[in-house]
Amino acid sequence: MNIRVTVLTALAGMLLGVFMPGQSCQAQSRDIIEQKGELERIKKDIESSRENLDSLKQVERGVLKEISDYEQRALLNKTVLNRLNKQLNTLRVNISESKDHLARSEGLYSTTRRRYINNLKYYYSGTRNKSFGFDDELMREKEAILRLIYLRALASSDRDQVTQASVLLANAENDFQSLVDEEKKVGSVKKRKKQEYTIITSQKEQREKDLYQVRRKKETEADRLVTLSEAARQMEELIARLERARRDRELAERPTDFDFRTGNFATYKGGLQAPIRGKITKSYGWKTDEVTYLKSFSPGIEIQGRKGVSVVAAAPGVIAYTGSLRGYGNFIILEHEDGYFSTYAGLEYILGEKNQIIAKGEKLGAASTGLIKFELRQGRQSLDPVEWIRIDSF
Repeated sequence: MNIRVTVLTALAGMLLGVFMPGQSCQAQSRDIIEQKGELERIKKDIESSRENLDSLKQVERGVLKEISDYEQRALLNKTVLNRLNKQLNTLRVNISESKDHLARSEGLYSTTRRRYINNLKYYYSGTRNKSFGFDDELMREKEAILRLIYLRALASSDRDQVTQASVLLANAENDFQSLVDEEKKVGSVKKRKKQEYTIITSQKEQREKDLYQVRRKKETEADRLVTLSEAARQMEELIARLERARRDRELAERPTDFDFRTGNFATYKGGLQAPIRGKITKSYGWKTDEVTYLKSFSPGIEIQGRKGVSVVAAAPGVIAYTGSLRGYGNFIILEHEDGYFSTYAGLEYILGEKNQIIAKGEKLGAASTGLIKFELRQGRQSLDPVEWIRIDSF
């Protein structure tokens, strides 16, 4: 919008010298000087556009580097997550095996201990209730000693088995608990890495969106640079025409009954008709881009209405210029009294011809997409159209 309306402003400004009737040679000379100054300003805009394009390229390189860093960090986190998953799977298999081993150890310990206690009871009971039928005292004593030795050996064997089963059980419990603790530790690390991976992926996606916006801005700026260059070329051609006209010391008279000196246009402020009914999508004035932080000036507004909507004149005037420029299609410049001009850009087609008198609300053409660019100015000074248009006409 900025470059398009700026070019329209410059072209319309130069056309003042062509369409104002009764100009003197001195006035023509002033116009030529002013147009040359306008050409210099556009050349400065071209240089500024080149600087903006270089700045956007630097921003693009920076965003690409950040995306690359995020990709490397995400890849590293993914590798760590895969390793942690394998480690967790191994630990869970080991825990399952350790749990089975623990269950077997508990069963062995319980069986050994129960057998040991039962044997003690049995041999104790058998020794206590045993009655001897031998009359020989020596034989009874010998038999008692042998039984005692046997019971001690048997008890010692059972006790050793219980001790071994107890040690095995304790080791199995320690191994199982160690594996469970290790699983919790690895699981905690995996959770943190997964959160970090999610954050990095989200940041990478956001920067990819920023990269898309930067590239769009870069394409727009490149198109702006081409349009400015074309505008400069056209201005140079117009200046040459003005100089030829000055040398010939005559200007073509415009056959029209429209009175440019009524002095009433200022009374229209706040009461002009909107070119179309719709929503203002771009306002007048300076803007700062949210992504690139580049500043640009919009000398007009953009209005979005229905597709194919008719575009009408905001005020009565005369068609001063019709044409088409690359990037924004057909446009009309209306000249009003007191040196005011209005510009309507983005038309699918144009109704009317140069020098034709136009009434307020008369159709000038149609907007195929429903979007038009509207500019209002006094001489070469751009004005905020919102301050001039009747609000309820949008």
